[in-house]
Amino acid sequence: MIHPETALARGIAQGDPVRVFNGRGECRFLAHVTDDVRTELLVAEGLHWPSLSPGGGANQLTSQRLTDMGNTCAFHCNRVDIQLSK
Repeated sequence: MIHPETALARGIAQGDPVRVFNGRGECRFLAHVTDDVRTELLVAEGLHWPSLSPGGGANQLTSQRLTDMGNTCAFHCNRVDIQLSK
């Protein structure tokens, strides 16, 4: 999900194929443009196994380290970028 202002600034429209990436990896989604998220924030609902996601899963964007509080996974927030997929 991507906010309309963020989508417009990047030339992304509803349903466009997009590439979401960072230094750890990348995955591909179809853009869902909505006011339900803040500007500059991307949301990927749910976590799916990469083998069940044709464009790869969001897990490819996450760190494998554990948090310092609770010693649990640190995958809920990650810095990423987005662009139209070619």
